[in-house]
Amino acid sequence: MSQTEELRYEISRTINTLRRRYANTADEAERKTLLDTIASLNGKLSLLNQVSLLQAAQALTDATEDVRSVIAAARMGPFDGYLAAIEAHLNRLYSLSGEIHAFEGLPPAQEAAPAEDETVTPALARPHSPLRDLQPPLANTDFAQLKDEYQAWFDACEVRPAQQGSVDYYLKRLNLGQPTYAQVGEDLNGIPWYFIGIIHGMECGFNFNGHLHNGDPLTARTVHVPAGCPQGGSPPFTWRQSASDALTMKGFHEISDWSVPRILYLLEKYNGFGYRKRRVATPYLWSFSNLYSKGKFTQDRSYDPDAVSKQCGAALMLKSVLPAGGRGARRQVSRGGRRSRSTR
Repeated sequence: MSQTEELRYEISRTINTLRRRYANTADEAERKTLLDTIASLNGKLSLLNQVSLLQAAQALTDATEDVRSVIAAARMGPFDGYLAAIEAHLNRLYSLSGEIHAFEGLPPAQEAAPAEDETVTPALARPHSPLRDLQPPLANTDFAQLKDEYQAWFDACEVRPAQQGSVDYYLKRLNLGQPTYAQVGEDLNGIPWYFIGIIHGMECGFNFNGHLHNGDPLTARTVHVPAGCPQGGSPPFTWRQSASDALTMKGFHEISDWSVPRILYLLEKYNGFGYRKRRVATPYLWSFSNLYSKGKFTQDRSYDPDAVSKQCGAALMLKSVLPAGGRGARRQVSRGGRRSRSTR
């Protein structure tokens, strides 16, 4: 059974459970929520054969929110195993979301140089201003050398009209998670909530049942790189425990410069600088924008110049949540009247 078929099957099972609940509850407010949720889930089913896997994952994430709403609406019995059944559906939907995202998401961009027989063509489409003034990405990993490039690209990037709906979805999920991201960031010396949220979207598809390190399930330590995390404590982990471990492991709690160029540098570094070795735009930052057309790592150390990312790039999310298109980003973050220890 394909992942899309599994998703259709689980949503159909969820709808059947909701219909049984509708027949057994006398609470009019709950009945209305059930009808609305059933209609919404049926709408998701009608879309699944027409969209990509990542778009299916988007529909799935919305479906889990629908299911959460009916759990909250269930105030009166008899429940007769209903709540347990809905929780089981919800857990399965979360699990499928993680599996789909892991299958279609961007793997790490290893920094290995291109193969000898690989043609590297540093090119950038420049059909009109401001793109014609941009240079291809530098084959460099030093922030001081890249700072101006990041700002210039950020200023020039725009959403491709055909991808606006997908970008809106990512922003919706990002903003829904803001309270949780803000709590974690405040605990870690003021890491901006949107920085944490963007990583969560890129690595986990905004699934709060996955490790921020790489999206692996919270029910165990991570299996994929970085494996064995968190090293302390015992599974299952809460999302906040895992997120704190992932962020401190990268040293983000020691950073005080949260300017746009620094954020973009840290995000690209999180995925890897392998695209720079080929002097092409990394989809981790620029996918769905006018600055990216194709080229991606399809698995570790395997680059396909014709493959196209199906994820929204981090830069578009960042540009949408910052005041004045990014000019309002904080340069220094302080806590308790003290500056952070480093400006890495």
